[in-house]
Amino acid sequence: EYPVPVPEYRPETVKVAGADGSEHEETRTKMSAQYVVKKMNEVILAAGRMDDCFFSTGVGIHQMVAAQHITWTQPRQMLSSGSLGTMGVCLGYTIGSKLANPQAICIGIDGDGSFNMTFTELKTVAEQGIPIKMIILDNESQMMVEYWQRLFHGERYLAVRNTNPDYVALAGAFNIKSVYCDHAEDLEAKLREFLFEDPDQPVLFHCRIERTPCMPMVAPGKALDDMIHRDEAFDVDPSAAPS
Repeated sequence: EYPVPVPEYRPETVKVAGADGSEHEETRTKMSAQYVVKKMNEVILAAGRMDDCFFSTGVGIHQMVAAQHITWTQPRQMLSSGSLGTMGVCLGYTIGSKLANPQAICIGIDGDGSFNMTFTELKTVAEQGIPIKMIILDNESQMMVEYWQRLFHGERYLAVRNTNPDYVALAGAFNIKSVYCDHAEDLEAKLREFLFEDPDQPVLFHCRIERTPCMPMVAPGKALDDMIHRDEAFDVDPSAAPS
């Protein structure tokens, strides 16, 4: 069993409109950030390309998930602000890693909250033709902040839900190729397209996910042997709320 929990969902039967406007039924399964990153890791390993990859992140649940679910094979393979918590850095870090390592596959793993802060740098990507790969794990929230507010602030939520642009349209406005996925059945094929089909072009992958926390986690002031392993009711010290 994988040591880090991966939230998964039951398949659902949904009605989908075809190109001619007629409706038909398909089976679709919602996705978590953990599921998407774990699957991307598997696709890269199966292709034998992990040693060729550099990964960058912003700050949030996606950052923790990337650290947990990617199989690290090289030193300095992950570029992240770590506990400094600098949101919005992923796109810039990914650009820099590609300029410094032009033969590498440079992948930015970002959340919608973090990406929204600096996505104007897509202009730089487009103007300079920098062939980076950006995946946006979009749950329309600041999930890490939301989870802290749930734990330590009596579910008094403030500024944790995002009204996002259409990221596919945003990429298109800069003439950058985009890929979209919102269910697990299409994910593997879409990941291969995103990662490998256009090595000399930038690609943005808009991936719709559900709101899930990242486990395990350690509450402020607690020791590493006092981890929270599952998203369930537990006691916390409200005075230990992070700043």
